[in-house]
Amino acid sequence: MSTSALNWTPDPQLLEQLMDLAQKREQSVSALLTEAIVTYLKAQKVSESAPSTLEADPLIGLFAGSSELATQAETILQQEITPSGWAWK
Repeated sequence: MSTSALNWTPDPQLLEQLMDLAQKREQSVSALLTEAIVTYLKAQKVSESAPSTLEADPLIGLFAGSSELATQAETILQQEITPSGWAWK
C-alpha cells in the first residue's frame, strides 16, 4: 500500500466533527476518511450505471394516470363507465 500526502484544508467544524466521530468509534481519522471515500465511490459507480434515459427506466409509466387520483377518483371512475358498464381499453 502506498502512502501519499494530501494537501487538504478542511472546514474547522467538519474536522472537529470528524475527530469526535473517530474518537467515539475508536478509529483513526484516516480510517474514517477511507470508509467515506469507498462509500462515495460505490455510490458514484451505481449512479453511473443507472439508466440515463426515461425510456430505459422500467418504472417510468408504471403509475401512469391522473396525478389527481386521490381528489378526483369519483370523476375519473365515472368517465370510465359506459352505459353498458366498464369501458375496455
